[in-house]
Amino acid sequence: MVKRLPFNTTSQEHSEGFIRLSLAAPFLQYLIDREIDPQPALDQVGLKAELLSDPSVFVHSELVYGLVNTFSEVSRDRYLGLNVGETFDLQAWPPFAQALQSTKTLFEFFTRFVRLVPQESNSVRHSLVIEADKATYRIERQQEPTVPPVQVTGFGAAIYVRLLQTVVGDSWDSSRVRWESRYINGLPIDYKGIEVGLGTYPGMQISFPVEWLFLHHVSECSGKPVAAPRQDEEVTVVAALRSVLRDKLDEIDLGPNVVAGLLGIQPERFLKALQQQGTTLPREIKRLRVDVAKEHLKEDQMTIAEIGLMLGYSDKSHFTRFFRGQTGMTPTKFRLGA
Repeated sequence: MVKRLPFNTTSQEHSEGFIRLSLAAPFLQYLIDREIDPQPALDQVGLKAELLSDPSVFVHSELVYGLVNTFSEVSRDRYLGLNVGETFDLQAWPPFAQALQSTKTLFEFFTRFVRLVPQESNSVRHSLVIEADKATYRIERQQEPTVPPVQVTGFGAAIYVRLLQTVVGDSWDSSRVRWESRYINGLPIDYKGIEVGLGTYPGMQISFPVEWLFLHHVSECSGKPVAAPRQDEEVTVVAALRSVLRDKLDEIDLGPNVVAGLLGIQPERFLKALQQQGTTLPREIKRLRVDVAKEHLKEDQMTIAEIGLMLGYSDKSHFTRFFRGQTGMTPTKFRLGA
């Protein structure tokens, strides 16, 4: 008998494949720590290093796959993802730290963990499949990737093997663990003594004895403060475009090709994702301009003309007409009433 527990996740209609860009930050830091210049890789995908430290920026997952694959090339490290995952601080990762602190068994841990992980991405679906003799923690990609996630898969292998090993503790037996993915060239076949096999779908999974689910673990985070989970808006194409356009609203060309390029997605897929959300690019740019204008009218001493210029309006009167048309009041009236 097989029991599948998809504790969390995004609905199929909203599985657009967007991911928090800061998830690539550990790769960048790994290169910097080893005095390897990451700039050629960043230039290739058109990103600035500082964007990787901003948790509010979302891009399409395939842009991240391509970036970290290129990091691997410039560092000449075939197993870069695996090596980054080995050095990643699990205790500083809120989904892991909070799940470990608030649960007693591996089963409870996974139940909690998979409710916290989706805050990082909507490109994958997490589930736990329980059979008579084994349990499988599965991470399924919601779309077939056109960029092979080789280094991301290596990173995932290191993270989830370490995660499982940490929670299971003294009962760990690598010979009873199997890792599967279509992209196994991101890790050696004999990695840590576990069985590595070729998967048939574009995701990854780790299988282990079902009895491990009911082992009690000792929280290693009990004496440490754990950051509260971020309460961000749902990771959708709208959240993604808002994150990359906030500082570009004064640019002349903000058409589908340009914005899709910033997100790392094909224009056709970008427009289809907007359609699935029931909106359009011009509508979302207008909404973003209004929201940014309100923030500055409330919070700082910029003049109305300066705010308008930042939003792409060279003339104060044009900005005033736009703002009044969208909100029903002038910027001056809004600022006085804020």
